[in-house]
Amino acid sequence: MPSPLRLLIASPYPAMRAGLHALLNEVGHGAVAVVGEADSVEACVEWTRATQPHIVIFDLALDPDDEMNGLWRLQTQSPGVAILALSEAKSDGRVLAALQAGARGCLPKTVTGAELLEAAQSAASGSPVLHPTSTAALFEQLRGQSPVESLTPREREVLRAVAAGQTNKAIALQLGISEHTVKFHLGSVMTKLGAASRAEAVAIAMRHGLIAV
Repeated sequence: MPSPLRLLIASPYPAMRAGLHALLNEVGHGAVAVVGEADSVEACVEWTRATQPHIVIFDLALDPDDEMNGLWRLQTQSPGVAILALSEAKSDGRVLAALQAGARGCLPKTVTGAELLEAAQSAASGSPVLHPTSTAALFEQLRGQSPVESLTPREREVLRAVAAGQTNKAIALQLGISEHTVKFHLGSVMTKLGAASRAEAVAIAMRHGLIAV
């Protein structure tokens, strides 16, 4: 018999955590094991280090701002763990930000237990996961969006600092993040802009008016 899928539940709401725990145990039939519950980003990071789950079910209510700093932190400190985000609604505009921050998938909190289990299994196998209505909303959000517009606020901050000639270390100190996180943001920026170097990314941003010439 294969080992159960190890899940960590992260939400600021006790009832949400308890409900998800009970729901997954009910539909999992021994195929899943909830290894812990976290009520904050800090607790989620610590639980992830201690229990090494396959999947973190991450309630976006833990990350109230649009920069998804909590998700960025979890993804960069535990890159081998798949993150399945739960959004407030099917058309939540923060779905794209969650995916950009490293979530393997994003589902509305209205999903059934069977849908959640199937999504967790898919995410653990490396497949991206989106609810059909979230997919439609995501396409709407991306329609007509330029590459520069797809950058998160944090990515824009990093890019502007690069344009100002700052090193990764200086950027990390200025923004209160690690150099590894700076490199992660830069990699994301270059991928989104189709740039082969930092200089090219800055040039593209200048052409689109993100950075003053």
